[in-house]
Amino acid sequence: MGSVLERTATGVERALELLLTVAFAGLVVTVFAQVFARNVLEVPLVWTLDAAQLLFGWCIFIGAAVAYRRGGHYVLDVLPAGWPLLGRLVDVVADVAAAVVIIVLVRYGTVFVGLGRTRTSEALGLSEVWFYLPVPLGAAAMGLFLVERLVRGRRQAPLTGAEG
Repeated sequence: MGSVLERTATGVERALELLLTVAFAGLVVTVFAQVFARNVLEVPLVWTLDAAQLLFGWCIFIGAAVAYRRGGHYVLDVLPAGWPLLGRLVDVVADVAAAVVIIVLVRYGTVFVGLGRTRTSEALGLSEVWFYLPVPLGAAAMGLFLVERLVRGRRQAPLTGAEG
């Protein structure tokens, strides 16, 4: 039985996986429709570019959050295994850097969401909030996963979502 934090993070990860699956499927269908309409029917679908951009943004930031929890981002081991103290220092620097990136994404992503309130995608008829929302949402999930990692101990294997 995991901690409340671990169970919460696992639930968030599963919800993000579902959202990511729907967004990616929608992206594939949208791009297929765009290519088919343009090349076979010779009719442009004006909404497909905006829809593809919207779904791609969701895939990027939600996918990045899931990958962060799973430890799926690139890692480069540059220190010999016999230097554990320096290795822990590098881990701390990496966690601080991750925290800074997360804070920037939440802060300025929220600013962009605010700007999106005043704009509308003409092709889709949607508020541009939906284009910017995945930035702070994905970053907030990364923040939760960073806290979980710090509480669990950085050197432990990342969770895959199968536990819990």
